[in-house]
Amino acid sequence: MKTLLLTLSGLLSYPLLAQITGRVLNTKAEAVPFANVLLLSAQDSTIISGTTTDENGGFRLNPTQKGTFFLRISSIGYHTYQSPGFSFADTPLAMPVIQLADENNTLNEVTISARKELIQHTPIGKMINIQSSLMTKGSNALQVLERLPGVISDRRNNQFSLNGQAGVTVLFNGRRIQMAMDELMALLESTPADNIEKIELITSPAAQYDADGGAGIINIVFKKNENEGTRINLSATAGYGYREKAQTALSLSRGFKKASLNAAYAFGHNHSYSGYRGHGTADFPFMGGLNSTEFGGLTDRNQQSHNLNLAAEYRPAAHTTIGAELTFSASKSHNRVAILGDRIMPDSSFLGSTGLSDGTSQLQNLISSVYINHKFSARAQLNIDASYIGYRNNSPTLVTYRYYNESGTDIPPTNPIFNYGNRGQSHSTIQVGVFKADYMLDVSPKIRLETGLKASYARNANDSNVERKVSDAWEIDPRTQSNIHGNEQILAAYAQSRFTLNPKANLQAGIRYEYWQRDISTSHEAFTIAQFFPSVLYTYAPNAHTNLSFNYSRRISRPAYTDLISNLFYNDATFVFSGNPLLKPTLTDALKAEYSYKGYSAGLTFQYYLHPILRYQITANPQNDIGVSSPQNLDYQKSITLNLNAPIQLTKGWKLNLGSITALRRYKISYTLRPATETYVYQNLNFSQTISLPLNFEVELSGWQNFAFLDGANKLKGFGVVNLGIAKKLKGDKGTFQLSLPDLFQTFSIYTHIGSVAPIAFNIRSQSNYKDETAFYRVIRLTYSRSFGKNTKSINRNTIDEERERVR
Repeated sequence: MKTLLLTLSGLLSYPLLAQITGRVLNTKAEAVPFANVLLLSAQDSTIISGTTTDENGGFRLNPTQKGTFFLRISSIGYHTYQSPGFSFADTPLAMPVIQLADENNTLNEVTISARKELIQHTPIGKMINIQSSLMTKGSNALQVLERLPGVISDRRNNQFSLNGQAGVTVLFNGRRIQMAMDELMALLESTPADNIEKIELITSPAAQYDADGGAGIINIVFKKNENEGTRINLSATAGYGYREKAQTALSLSRGFKKASLNAAYAFGHNHSYSGYRGHGTADFPFMGGLNSTEFGGLTDRNQQSHNLNLAAEYRPAAHTTIGAELTFSASKSHNRVAILGDRIMPDSSFLGSTGLSDGTSQLQNLISSVYINHKFSARAQLNIDASYIGYRNNSPTLVTYRYYNESGTDIPPTNPIFNYGNRGQSHSTIQVGVFKADYMLDVSPKIRLETGLKASYARNANDSNVERKVSDAWEIDPRTQSNIHGNEQILAAYAQSRFTLNPKANLQAGIRYEYWQRDISTSHEAFTIAQFFPSVLYTYAPNAHTNLSFNYSRRISRPAYTDLISNLFYNDATFVFSGNPLLKPTLTDALKAEYSYKGYSAGLTFQYYLHPILRYQITANPQNDIGVSSPQNLDYQKSITLNLNAPIQLTKGWKLNLGSITALRRYKISYTLRPATETYVYQNLNFSQTISLPLNFEVELSGWQNFAFLDGANKLKGFGVVNLGIAKKLKGDKGTFQLSLPDLFQTFSIYTHIGSVAPIAFNIRSQSNYKDETAFYRVIRLTYSRSFGKNTKSINRNTIDEERERVR
């Protein structure tokens, strides 16, 4: 360790910019410890640096640039202080003593509060303060993610993409949720957005983050009050679309001098509707040749969910914090799917069929953790975290079929592959234990070293089978697999340094090593990867309102457990939904440059993906007697992506944010009947605007549009939505009413042309159109929310959390 620190010190011979010092007192001339101190640019109010006051009210800032600035100092229980503008250059600056005025107003009286900007840019991505959006109330986490710039959720295929790229890792409070994407999306649907404080879109992760997630990381951060006193937040939502919708959220926080307790509970009910229709042709040898089909599935879904969040912290000493967090969610979803399928057989005869899939999915998820933070000195800090994640899903399904001729008369099918029904049982469990330790050391005022270790062990199990109804008897379908289990272990270590090259330039460099091993009961050999993942971030700020950054990182996207296991289920006689035991992880190398000026930004990213993963691709089994829908690897994909963002203040009460993502991509595909190399342009436009009106009304209009793009062997037409929200704040701080109309013009419709890019198994060529509930029915939600409690001073803290570190 000493050798490494001396080496780093020897590499840094540049002078450090002088410091800004000061002291914060209250009206009684008493020190105000642990107040938030921010240094902001006088030009555009961007954050330059930040810290907290010590036990004596003193603070010290280390700016990385010259310019004209002002200070903003806040602490619960006091009015926020904002200093006049001042210039800062190369000489130390001692600020006059700053005095904070007491604030004794209770929350049920009239108070003035500032809303955070919806989108804040950081060196590693974007931070979305979702509580600043009127569309958040009454929504779940999945609906919120779908409205974020650059995030696309494909509900039909149960997958996410970030800036048009698959391979996204989702975190809850910085902890990875290790489950299949379809199960993760079900969890997000049962998670109320009212309990979420912010969402981080991390597209340039540093070494302290897990290497998983080639496209980036989505970190969902839940609310946690850090104030003394008691506070209660209540919200209730009623809505209607296809059928009724409701959500109630209640949170309670209690802060003491050395401890804090937080509890939040939410109940949600959503009776929704979605579906798809399509048509196509296929040359099935097991059916005698070419046939054409009209197909579809219409889903009536009735879901109820419970979500509980608990958090507690205790500070036994001035420099030590011990805490625990627990998140538990349980949901039950009853899904009735009307299956449609009319065929013209190879002999030109007509075979019609209708089916009903009646299934129930019961999901339980537990995320628990204990942690300790100890600050050895003002320069050294240790964080230790141990977590347990438990997941359980039980999904029994019964499918029944009816067959008929062209006149609608019931007939028995002549081909033995058709049956009168199937029933399936699927029990999945995931158990994950994680331990990590992170150590931070300020070697000098200009050098920070961070190191850490992490170990995780996961056990996965799936017991599933499908029985076919042949005549009047049920028999196990040999194409299904049951009793599959697997183990996964990851060992990781990282080292990262942050230092100042000169007053205008900073460099952050790190490397992460990960050893990953996965064993699956259906495979004879364990899959093992041991690799280094470097990352470098360079920033240059010639003045207070201009910033230029360069970033390089290597990432990996590992297949989910259910991506690998063998045949799972089917609801059509010609296809099996399956895993792919031969699936390879994706390695991603990305080089990014970004320039920002007064909040306007432009970023250019070069990415190379080796073996990117696409889900729900159509191939055939080795016997060529059934189609298989499973994850597949592309050979590679190369991408050049341009990101643009423009915040525009149209008037004093009218803010508009415009964004676009444009990418030129080239990829090679080999799992099709013949290899193909394709080039296409991906384009996404997004916007959000808020308008403040008289009488405490506020309007928000937001939306996005994706233009046509390619997905492996398939092509998707463009689609997008526009959302509307209206809020009315009642006088006397008696609460707020919020009306939301998602998908205002009912356009959430995804049109897919399967097999249009390259020929696939059985030469299938089909077109389908998926519609979300909002495309079928007008969905409306009305929410009432109110806070009760008392404004009190901030709890004394000796730790510096990740958010405060980010503004340094």
